[in-house]
Amino acid sequence: MAANLVGMAFIPYYDNLMNILKTNPELHKTAKGMFKQVAWGAAGTIAGATVGGPFGAMIGGIAGSMIGYRMSDDYQSLIDALQDLSEEDKAELVRRVQELVGAASIEALTRFIGVQAQRSALLDILRSAASEFAKGG
Repeated sequence: MAANLVGMAFIPYYDNLMNILKTNPELHKTAKGMFKQVAWGAAGTIAGATVGGPFGAMIGGIAGSMIGYRMSDDYQSLIDALQDLSEEDKAELVRRVQELVGAASIEALTRFIGVQAQRSALLDILRSAASEFAKGG
């Protein structure tokens, strides 16, 4: 029974991590996984600017964004993927985040995400973990 309680000690930390992802607008926006759509928009902007200057960049950006929307696969947001993890994978994710943060307290996690570079490092860990766990690793 004691082992079961110790094993479940990660849950408040995990819940806080998920709450931060859901309520922090910058992390939430980044966590949506829209890289492919952004890439299409950027490519369209560059192509349009090359051909038509500033006006062409605007038209190319709009066209690229529309193509990106139509070409993007159905994807699950990072938050949804992390919420669907097994209890073992959640515990492993918390271990990795605590290792990155350098502490196990929720307060340390909150302070950690206050710095842009650290938020980026946190998102990198979350993305790689979600991808790895989805592949069964």
